Amino acid sequence: MEPAQTDRTLNKMRDIPSRAEDVAEEARSRLNDTVSAVSEKARYAARITDQRVQANPWTAVGIGFGAGVVFGALLTMAINSQRSIISRL
Repeated sequence: MEPAQTDRTLNKMRDIPSRAEDVAEEARSRLNDTVSAVSEKARYAARITDQRVQANPWTAVGIGFGAGVVFGALLTMAINSQRSIISRL
C-alpha cells in the first residue's frame, strides 16, 4: 500500500468518531422534534376530548360502555381460543 493511500485511510478513520457524533446529534434533534410534535397533538386531542365529554357526558358514558363490552368480548374470545388450542395439545 502506498504511503499517500495509507494517510488517506488513516484520516478517514480519524473522522469516523466526529461523523458518528454528528449523526447522533442529528438523530437526537429529530427525535426531540418528533416527541414535541406528538406531545402537542396529544395535548390538543385531550383538550378536544375533554370539551366533547363536558358537552355530552351521557354520550361519552355510552361510548365508554360500548367500547368496554366490545373489548371484553374480544378478550373472552381470545382466552377461549387459547384454551381450546392448549386442550388439543
